[in-house]
Formats: sequence, C-alpha cells, structure tokens
Amino acid sequence: MLRLSSYVRMLLSGSFYKSGSLIMRQEEDPPTTLPLTQYQSQLAGYTGPYGYPPASPSISSSRTGSTYSLVEPPLTIFPFSSSALADALTLSEPASAVEDNVTLCISTVFHPDALPTPDTLFSSLDGVIFYVHSQTILDRCSMAFEELLTAPLSDPKFRATTIELDAPSVELNVILHTLYGTSAEAHVPDIETLVNAVDRMPKYGLPPQFLILPSTPLYDLLLSKAPLQPLDIYALAAHHGLGSLAVTASSHLLSYDLFSITDAMAERITAPYLKKLMLLHAGRFKSLKGILLHPPHPHPPTNDCGLEDQKKLTRAWALVSAYLVWDSRPDLSVHRIQSTLNPLIEHVTCNMCHHILSDKVKDVLARWASVKCTI
Repeated sequence: MLRLSSYVRMLLSGSFYKSGSLIMRQEEDPPTTLPLTQYQSQLAGYTGPYGYPPASPSISSSRTGSTYSLVEPPLTIFPFSSSALADALTLSEPASAVEDNVTLCISTVFHPDALPTPDTLFSSLDGVIFYVHSQTILDRCSMAFEELLTAPLSDPKFRATTIELDAPSVELNVILHTLYGTSAEAHVPDIETLVNAVDRMPKYGLPPQFLILPSTPLYDLLLSKAPLQPLDIYALAAHHGLGSLAVTASSHLLSYDLFSITDAMAERITAPYLKKLMLLHAGRFKSLKGILLHPPHPHPPTNDCGLEDQKKLTRAWALVSAYLVWDSRPDLSVHRIQSTLNPLIEHVTCNMCHHILSDKVKDVLARWASVKCTI
C-alpha cells in the first residue's frame, strides 16, 4: 500500500492514470533537493496559470537596531506537471479579500419559483424572506397591509423593495397561507402560533371574521386544536367575533371549570360570550334536574305488586336521581346515566314495573342526549 505522501508526490512529479492503471515513476528518477535561494531564482520567472508568481518566503528581515537571519532549510521540489490533480488545485484568495458569509433564509413554500410568479417580498422579524404574488393577496383581501404600509399593496414602489414586518416567520407563514387559501397544517404550528397569527391580522388590515370562515383551511386547523385547548380557541373566536368557531368550540368546554377562568381571560372572551358560556353550563344542570325529577308512573295495583311495592321503586329512583344531580357535570355522559339507572331494573321483580322502568330509562337517555351542548 502506498503512503499518502508518496502518492501525492508521484502525482505531482508526472505520474498519470492511463488506461485504468497508474504509471509509477521510476526509482532511478529521485526528487531533486535544492537550497531555498536557488529555488527562488528558478521560480523567479514562473507566473503559473494565475498570472502572478508564487509567493516565496523571505530569508531575512531587518528591524531598527537589530538584524535577523533565517536558516535556509533544504526544500524537496518535484517537477510540475499538467496532471488532473494539478489542474484541480486552486489558490485561495487573500484573507483581506474574503467577505463574511451572508445567510439568506427563504420560505420553503413562498419562494422565488412559486406559482403564481412572485412580485413582492416580505421579510419577517427573524429575517426569513417570503416571495408572494400581490394580486393573489389583494383578490383575497383588497385592503391587505394597506393600514400598515400607508399605501395600497398594488403600489409599484412595493415591487422594488422588501416589506419588513414585525411578525415572526412562523406567524407570517400562517397569515400568508390564509391569504392564499391554503393550509399551514404541514408546518405543524402550535396553538400559540395560530392565536398570535390571528391576533396580528387586524393590524395588517386583514379582518379575521371575513378570512376565517367554516370550511376554510385555517378554520379547520383552529378547530382541530379545540379538543385539547378549548378555552384558547373559544377566547380567540369570541375576541374576533368568529361566531361559528365559538359555537363549535363551546361544546368542548362542558367539562371546564368556569371558576378557574382568570380575569385576563374573561376580558379577552368578552362579556357576551362569557355570559353565553355560563348560561350553557347552568342550562344543562337545569335540564338534567328536570329530566330526573319525575319518577316512573305507577301501574294499577296487582296481587303481586301493590302501591307500597311501587313506592319503594319511587324512593329508589329519587335516591339514584339525587346522586346523579349532586355529582353531575355539564358534560355528564349518557353512558354514565345508563350505568347508574340500570341496576334499578335488574332488581325489579314485577314485570309491569320492569317494563315501565325500562321505558323511563330510555326516555331519560333520549332527552338528555337532545339537550343543547353548545352556546
């Protein structure tokens, strides 16, 4: 195996690849050893492929009051050749001529090759460039960014300059996706990013109540966050007058403790929507009490089941109903009610009472399922 230094030495001294094999240099042609001064004199007229002579070290240096001398070490010089390796070698620019690297961050969706062909540049707070088509934005919202720019986005002066915005790139990405009518779901924005993006829209002349409608991508994306963070979505919808989104999100707040809402959150929700939410909870409590209040109707007395026997069933119903109401929540499930009432049926021996009680339980479940669960 050849040593790396020997391999490079052979390439520089005239070894070539020919017909798939490496032609080795003969051993009887050893490299020439020259002193530094003679090497400099030989290369004095050599300019190389770059038009200027190679740099050579200085052998002396003078300084006021003292002289320094450098020892001339022997240098091993290999004859230059036009090998492929030599052709690939390049000289580095002087350090003073190398400029600092500049990193330009461009959106992966809103880039120069996007369609329709971009004619406007937006720059986010963190320096990401977004290439957009101004007419696409204006078709979606004719007043887009006009309040911020103090001029219509269609003004020709915005075709030759970058518009700098104070929104982070993740939020600006959501806003531009909304204006383009596309979904930002692929970027997996979190709830905070979505809320902040919508909150910025009015500042940019973008009315959320006209851009976030049912079946639009951003509407569906916000709605997908409601099961895990319903109060944030409800507050966002209430704050910007997104009635349809608020109604749908309110169904996920049936299990939420309204007493834990902070003053700041209550102010953001606004009084009308906070009142609607409270009435929703109170209304479901009231409906549950009304449904369970009336016990099963008694049947005519028989030899096997008299009035006293039926009173026992009525007392058992009242006891179970009181348990359900006392421990109930607005999100009380139909399954929970059924599993609580079914044991009454199992312990009834009278066929008529069994039939009446079964019908009553079915009626309770049906009426509770039909109770309004949104604002």
